[in-house]
Amino acid sequence: MAEFWDIYNKQGKKKNKVIRKGQPLLNGEYHLIVEGWIRCGEDTFLIQKRSANKKLFPNMWYCSLGGSVQAGEDAKQGLIREAKEELGIDISNDLIKLKRIITENYCIFYIYLIERDIDLKEIVLQKEEVADVKIATKSEICDLIKNNEMIYLDYYQKFFENIEKVPYLR
Repeated sequence: MAEFWDIYNKQGKKKNKVIRKGQPLLNGEYHLIVEGWIRCGEDTFLIQKRSANKKLFPNMWYCSLGGSVQAGEDAKQGLIREAKEELGIDISNDLIKLKRIITENYCIFYIYLIERDIDLKEIVLQKEEVADVKIATKSEICDLIKNNEMIYLDYYQKFFENIEKVPYLR
């Protein structure tokens, strides 16, 4: 099924334009991407391993969940949908918006922290997207990154520094 994206300007204001995924973005056009980190303990996070059939970063570990926001959704709605699709869980009551990042490749990332106790047995993987999940400490995540087994994005270091200042509330 075709996926469609709303187009935004650099300030995050929606333009009156929708494109089909894969169409090139013009200069000054952006689309929204969401990422969520599920913190399930003082120093533990749920991470996912991307499916082998993914075009970008196949078989790589990644944050808990993420993806493109579809036409008609806002960032929060997109992340809630991604969680249901990829992991089979409802995170609608657990979201804390952390950061907005504008990239050079015409994306506006919205990063969320999700505070939630996770039982891996409750996870239902969308096999086309996710090969595996596990709970990892910050140190284990850093090791996966060093070993080129996990995607590394520029904001990760600052993200973990900031998260250490936020007490785990569960």
